[in-house]
Amino acid sequence: MALISEVSAIVPGEEFRVGLRIQHDEGFHTYWQNPGIVGIATQLNWSLPEGFSAAPIQWPFPEKVDMAGHPAHGYHREVLLTVTMTPPATLPSGEITLEAEAIWMACARTCHPGQQKVSLTLPVASTSKPDPRTRPFFARADAELPKALAEWQAKLLTAPDATPIQLQLTPPDGWGGSPDSLYFFSTDGQVSSDQEQAVAPGPNGSLLMTLQRSEFSPEGKTSLSGILSSNSTLGTISVRY
Repeated sequence: MALISEVSAIVPGEEFRVGLRIQHDEGFHTYWQNPGIVGIATQLNWSLPEGFSAAPIQWPFPEKVDMAGHPAHGYHREVLLTVTMTPPATLPSGEITLEAEAIWMACARTCHPGQQKVSLTLPVASTSKPDPRTRPFFARADAELPKALAEWQAKLLTAPDATPIQLQLTPPDGWGGSPDSLYFFSTDGQVSSDQEQAVAPGPNGSLLMTLQRSEFSPEGKTSLSGILSSNSTLGTISVRY
């Protein structure tokens, strides 16, 4: 794992992005923000200079992964977990070092927890520009951030905390995807990762997804949010109970 910057220098008061680059050994995976039944989401615990702040991790779209027969959500591919940094309006000249403790779980047939200090030193300057060495990694990370499925209609047919969760989805005209390939990645863990997700035809061209509520589901949620994926669809959905 390595911490990289999108820009060549820090400009006082000007936001910039850094990213934790994760390259997996063959057969291994790490975990998404909601791992599911097993696993631990990768964390970054920052130790920043005075006046700096770090936004939450921006998560690329997840994959279905497997740990010893337990379905979960994570990454086999190389990913970049991006974070927006905000520096203070005034900074001394010289260099600034950003440090964090990265914590992760890497699994294949067995799991191996990891912990590592990562750091990045950048000069302070009055102007900055994209770093050509890292720009391809950030461009790919941007392409892998799920966008809202604005043309889809979604409606929850069940009450908060009920199980199973029934989600009615109406795809846009001409969607042409396969209902059997639909899968819902629950952002906050309401939906179990180790139970099958059933899809059936609904009224007026809609699709009815039956999602089993996780035994570890947070209680009292007023909405369901996540990423809907299929062989032709990938994007975020958020709908209120």
